Amino acid sequence: MCPLDPLYGESPKSYSVIMISMFSIIIPSYRMGKFIGAALDSVAAQTCADWEVIVVEDCGPEDGTEKIVIDFAARHPQHRVEFIRHEKNTGVSGARNTAIAAASGDFVAFLDPDDLWNPTYLERIASEFGANPDAAVVTSPVEAFRETSNGLFLDPIQFEPWQIRQFPASLALSNFMQPSATVVRRSAVLEAGGFDTHPDIQHIEDYDLWIRLALAGNGFRFINENHTRYRKHEAAATSNTLRMRELHEFLVQKHSGFFINSQRQMMHLLIMETSKVKHSLKHPFNALLKRIISK
Repeated sequence: MCPLDPLYGESPKSYSVIMISMFSIIIPSYRMGKFIGAALDSVAAQTCADWEVIVVEDCGPEDGTEKIVIDFAARHPQHRVEFIRHEKNTGVSGARNTAIAAASGDFVAFLDPDDLWNPTYLERIASEFGANPDAAVVTSPVEAFRETSNGLFLDPIQFEPWQIRQFPASLALSNFMQPSATVVRRSAVLEAGGFDTHPDIQHIEDYDLWIRLALAGNGFRFINENHTRYRKHEAAATSNTLRMRELHEFLVQKHSGFFINSQRQMMHLLIMETSKVKHSLKHPFNALLKRIISK
């Protein structure tokens, strides 16, 4: 019997796991000393113990991150836990690339230092890779959360069926894949050239990598279950909506062919479904179309 998990309030489920090589957990950090301890604790709580952790501090101010990582390593001597500090700030892409280069596992599990994993996360991912040996990427939705004076605010998010059915074209409409809920074969990341370190790609670098992995023909698997908690807070880079809009424009220019062709494909599907508008509002495009044509 698994003990009650204090974070998620439920006993971890058990999954059938086909043995795969080790997970290399990649954690880029910059001014995240306030949160990284909780992220590491969620790693230690994993029911799948075949992991190593590589934390890259991207030349941020002293905030206790190094000591937290060193203390964590001392508590878990059976695991490789490495702390690397950049002497020059390279951005989140550079930090992740450094960690990937130092990794020894066949699977790279991304975990941002302000996010958390359900204890069965890696076990569930291992099960999916084991059942789908041709897959290069396994991802799942997240449960967004915010800590407030009134307690914990939770916002579970699920993948929409059409996002999975129309993938990768659906990726041209939005980035619905969170890094902390995504694991990639390290060989696929290396073949793709790692994360783009261009300044105008930072904080949207994951979106760029998903597109490049998809264009290269890598197989994606989607688990429509919440196994990750995505922390919402003011210090998060994605909280700057104006900057994120500018970054998105840069990404569209970089992958103009992908966005044009994919959005054309999605528009074709929208047109094909116009006859179904009066019968169903479940599909988001149908609801949008009905609002437009009823004006």
